[in-house]
Amino acid sequence: MNHDEYHRKFADAIIEQIRQGTAPWQKPWAPGERVMPMNVDTDRSYRGGNSLHLASVQQEQGYGDVRWGTYRQIQARGGQVRKGERGTRILSFQDKKRIAVTDEQGRPRRDAEGKKVYRYEKLKAPFVRQYTVFNAEQADGLPERSNPTPEPLWKVHQEAERVMEDVGVPVRHVQGDRAYYHMKRDEIVLPERGQFPSANHYYQTALHELGHSTGHKDRMNRETLIEGIDGGFGSPQYAREELRAEISAMMTGERVGVGHDPSRGAAYVEGWIQALEEDPREIRRAAADAQKISDFVLDRHRERVAERDPVAVAAVRTPAQGPQRIVVPVPRIPVPERGFGPSR
Repeated sequence: MNHDEYHRKFADAIIEQIRQGTAPWQKPWAPGERVMPMNVDTDRSYRGGNSLHLASVQQEQGYGDVRWGTYRQIQARGGQVRKGERGTRILSFQDKKRIAVTDEQGRPRRDAEGKKVYRYEKLKAPFVRQYTVFNAEQADGLPERSNPTPEPLWKVHQEAERVMEDVGVPVRHVQGDRAYYHMKRDEIVLPERGQFPSANHYYQTALHELGHSTGHKDRMNRETLIEGIDGGFGSPQYAREELRAEISAMMTGERVGVGHDPSRGAAYVEGWIQALEEDPREIRRAAADAQKISDFVLDRHRERVAERDPVAVAAVRTPAQGPQRIVVPVPRIPVPERGFGPSR
């Protein structure tokens, strides 16, 4: 499969899920639930477009296990992919090559554990390589996935509050039903806390608007935010920015532990479909930008934690895992005329 075919197939699958309301960011995820894919061998989360692609396949196939790996990686963990199982293609951007370090006699250098030592050299011409991975449910013999006990909600909410504060965007609470980011004033406007049915809903909405705020010229200077403001609600540019904010809210919501509320996206469905039909690569760009947004938010948080308490920085939470999915009713919040905010 060439890269154009890969992007078209990925976009078509996402478009169909958007129409059905089942794309990963259109589903409600419970606080503490692990939904973003991770590598079975390294336990590290997949990132950007690969993360969204595999999450989409999980949703489509009904996989409850978020672990993925190549045929060899699964074997290395004691598993065996079942005969007849079809893998999923992902892309790996290669801009460095690994070179074994040798001594004066040309023999491989080894570390204290006897493993070969490597160095990495930047390539003059980066390239993209495709890999085939399998979900853990497509294999036998793998150890059971461990499910760490979720943090208590009061602690999750406390950290979510700190995350909001540490990015440094002012938050103003106004009686009413509007939630949005105002770029010119560089502030987030939210309904009063008591208007939300739960603290989770409050922070889920806040993380969406915080995602928009990262596009300010003094932060990430994101083109889609600026063009979206200029285009206004209903424009293709507006929909592209909303796609980034919604996917980033899902990513950050999992990493912080508050889960995800998908209610903001209903008004943008047609815009998302149009964007992906016109350019299949847009979904990977949106996912990559969403990953950068989530990283920006949590990197700021870690920096502030380190400033306040250097010892505590190691305790900043990694992605939480939880046992099951729940569906939570959500309030309707209209889209503001200007700025970026949820549709309901």
